[in-house]
Amino acid sequence: MQATQNQSIELLNSLKQEIQQLKKEETKVLTECKQAIAEVKDQQNLQLLNSWPQTMPDTNLEMSKQRALLMEIHNAYEMLIEQLQRENKKLRSTLLDVQLSSYQTCKDVPVKVSGKYNIRGNDTFSTFEAYCEQQQFGGGWMVIQHRFDGSLSFDRNWTDYKNGFGIVGGEIWIGLEKIYQFTKKHDCELLIEMKDFHNNTKYARYSSFAIGSEYEQYNLNTLGEFSGTAGDSLKQHKGMKFSTTDRDNDPSATNCAENYQGGWWFTKCHYSFLNGLYRNVSGLSEQIIAWNEFSDNYRGLRYSRMLIRPLN
Repeated sequence: MQATQNQSIELLNSLKQEIQQLKKEETKVLTECKQAIAEVKDQQNLQLLNSWPQTMPDTNLEMSKQRALLMEIHNAYEMLIEQLQRENKKLRSTLLDVQLSSYQTCKDVPVKVSGKYNIRGNDTFSTFEAYCEQQQFGGGWMVIQHRFDGSLSFDRNWTDYKNGFGIVGGEIWIGLEKIYQFTKKHDCELLIEMKDFHNNTKYARYSSFAIGSEYEQYNLNTLGEFSGTAGDSLKQHKGMKFSTTDRDNDPSATNCAENYQGGWWFTKCHYSFLNGLYRNVSGLSEQIIAWNEFSDNYRGLRYSRMLIRPLN
């Protein structure tokens, strides 16, 4: 739609220039006629006056052609104006619908009720559905990852992690591209809620959080100050590129995503790994949902939820 509108505008500009040029030519012809008549009157040149009727028909014919062409261009111009006005009306209507049914962020939701809401994407007319947490830690949080029953496999390829998978309100990975676009548009903080299989609950919070573009392999380029009860098991991953089984970006000699069956900002290989296998086992080398600082026995977690919120 934008391309069509731009083309219409370019055509309008071109038509305006043609109209202006034709008007100049018409003015020039009229001026020449007036000058010729004035010369005849001033000099009383009977010969020139006698020859004038012979040139007048040609001049009148040329003027008629010019006027007809001007009228044709004017009509085309008016039609394009009407078309642009109709398109503009549709655009305004679409924009109004988007604005009435969606929000810039979860912080903009006027009711403090947790649930599914439409969040505006990286352009004016795109939205995506997200779960907004409106009670915990002051509300206004958007869920970007959630694990709680192991029903969803997180052993996925690069495309899945880029676009997202799962169900809003259920187990989900919202998608690296959405996270990138959102943290590019808004300065964000990060909250991570965790539970083990004994129902011990802890959290980790970071004062800032952002990732790079796909060109940068969605690297964890911003991670602020830590606070919370779970210990800081993410700081070692700061600056790391995201890796999946089919996109090995980690600095390890092995493919960490393949070995641990999930995507993450791996180092050599991890101190935290919230996209691991859903297993109630212990051990540093086990394939589990891992947050090493959570407990001394390195037992897998049964629940994790990652949320981001704009700082302003």
